[in-house]
Amino acid sequence: MVIKNSLLELMRERPISKITVTDICKKADINRNTFYSHYANQFELLSSIEDELYEEIRRVVDHTINLEVCGKLSYEICKYIKANRNICEVLFSENGDKDLLERIIYISHDFNIEKWKKEVKNIDQKLFDNWYTFTAYGSIAVIKNWVNSGMKESSSKVAAFIDKATEAVPKNFINESI
Repeated sequence: MVIKNSLLELMRERPISKITVTDICKKADINRNTFYSHYANQFELLSSIEDELYEEIRRVVDHTINLEVCGKLSYEICKYIKANRNICEVLFSENGDKDLLERIIYISHDFNIEKWKKEVKNIDQKLFDNWYTFTAYGSIAVIKNWVNSGMKESSSKVAAFIDKATEAVPKNFINESI
């Protein structure tokens, strides 16, 4: 854990491309052999941290979907992000992986598409995919802004905004062909 925390602390100051194994070892107060007994390099360490976060959020999403409380999905994701703010502030920052939050948002892609198909009949699959892409990237922007501005708003307030914005796509627009 000390190795992971050391990398995250260093990433608050600079991107992974500017961090060496020596930097991490010095920050963690360990020798290089200890580091290399766990990870091949700093990129593998970062990937490990990101994969753990992704899998934890995937479990939250799966649990929420299994409970069939889809209205709480945005809230559960935001609540998890806020509860794990130290890691999320780093990983969702300019020094983090630009694609990580996108991967996280797309966890619920299939679930949302199926939900929308039940609500709006006879729609082309491409239109649903476009709608999801539109709402996903909007959600990503809102979450990044929230995280990077210190998460002052509550998780429920951010999630409510995302849900309202997602639902604001007019149904009559959906019924038109593109």
